[in-house]
Amino acid sequence: MFARLTVTMRVPLTRCLLGSLRGQPGQARALFTLQDHSKKPSSVPLTKESFKQLRRGDFAEATPDDLSKLKELVKGRIETDKDDLLKHNCDWMRTLRGSSPCVVFPKTTEEVSAVLKYCSSRRLAVVPQGANTSLVGGSVPVFDEVIISTKELDDIIDIDADGGTLSCEAGCSLKTLEKKARKKHLFFPVDLYIREAQIGGVVAADMAGPRTARYGNLHGNVLGLEVVLPDGTVLNSMSNMRKDNTGFDLKQMFVGSEGSLGIITKVSMACPPRPKFINVAMVYTESFDHVLEIMRLAKEQLGEIMSACEFMDNDAVMSVKQKHLTMWGVPSKPYYVLIETAGHCDMHDEEKLKFLFNLLKDKELIMDGQIGPLNYDDPTFVERLWNINGRILTALSSTGNVYHYDVSMPHSKQYPLVQKLRQEAGSDITKVASFGHLLDGNLHIALQSESFSADTLDRLDQLITENVTAAGGAVSAELGCGFKSRNLGAHCKDPVEMKLMRDVKKMLDPQGIMNPYKVFPDSQ
Repeated sequence: MFARLTVTMRVPLTRCLLGSLRGQPGQARALFTLQDHSKKPSSVPLTKESFKQLRRGDFAEATPDDLSKLKELVKGRIETDKDDLLKHNCDWMRTLRGSSPCVVFPKTTEEVSAVLKYCSSRRLAVVPQGANTSLVGGSVPVFDEVIISTKELDDIIDIDADGGTLSCEAGCSLKTLEKKARKKHLFFPVDLYIREAQIGGVVAADMAGPRTARYGNLHGNVLGLEVVLPDGTVLNSMSNMRKDNTGFDLKQMFVGSEGSLGIITKVSMACPPRPKFINVAMVYTESFDHVLEIMRLAKEQLGEIMSACEFMDNDAVMSVKQKHLTMWGVPSKPYYVLIETAGHCDMHDEEKLKFLFNLLKDKELIMDGQIGPLNYDDPTFVERLWNINGRILTALSSTGNVYHYDVSMPHSKQYPLVQKLRQEAGSDITKVASFGHLLDGNLHIALQSESFSADTLDRLDQLITENVTAAGGAVSAELGCGFKSRNLGAHCKDPVEMKLMRDVKKMLDPQGIMNPYKVFPDSQ
């Protein structure tokens, strides 16, 4: 039996063990970027060659005259150099690559409108792109679509501390918005590992994150949007009001539309008060049944201060150790559970987490663990713990190809699926790692192989879709369908839902120029 946790056990051991992941003082969350990848964009095969069954849509090809006109519309802010275009044509996971002839960088809503109006008149297909951090290929061209970047739309419009709202343009990064909100004692509720992601793309993909159960999803936190429709029409649905019951809430159509209905140019978000104290525990356990029991007890004991509960299996954590933590003595354990609290009373919150820690030991649910606080002036302790979770995909993709799935399903069905994949995924799959957000039933599965194979992808798609849908789950929990899961989403939708989705698409985008080959199955 382990000794009961005391105040003196609180930090030193963990700070020592996690020293190799020390972040810069003042960062709210460690940031990993495209530079974490060892693969060069030029080494990624063209998507049209990897997916030979794809057929280019009936769109015009951009001519030199088109490029000149687009350059004029954005006052010269256009990129056409083939080498410089590589990073825009290639996806974050280094598995997809399009052949767009240009990226345009509008700086105002009016310029976005002018570009889309022109592309519509010429029937030029377009791809909206923010920071290009989509994990499902939602922000890169498949063929030669024109890329419209929101990078230059980066102004903070207003932060209302009394109302708890933040309004900004779509190109603002999560890292920037988090810092601006913190200065007003607000907490920016969008919480993703990739802090360079831009808010417009995040809203368009309806991305979530580990703290969704605490702070809600984007459908609840987005108060207003400005969107440019495919024909250049500007829809102004911007509002800072939490209550507005004056008709249809049209902005909700664009949350999760993945750029298929228009380009988001402005966003208004609800921001709760910033928690004053954050504590984190990392515990190790020997079975997934214990993982679930730890989650149940954590919810029961921590109540309203619980902000996140994550799990990682051995394959996931050891992959991070091999890539990023070779000097760190992280123990090899079957399962790891990260529990975070966020509240306003330091002693109260810390004591509740310590009580839970000791309760888990008394019940022999954990093998060992650490616990510690976050200091907003030097938050490296929590950053280093979260860094383990946040670097799993980059660690795996640095040494091979990764087929990544983001599913939601009942907790009891999650790890049996992982185990089934280890048995049935095929001999070309060298590793199956999993991690997830326990509080909202979101499981991430990463299957590693030496190289990409379209046949393997089809086989995995079918295997995972069959099991997830049979369990009543969804094949995309928080990342969207994009290109990679475009043929899977329909399996989780009622036929009437799919028909209404297609009808809305045809109504707003009759030519189909907005982000083609995404969201909808190939046959549709």
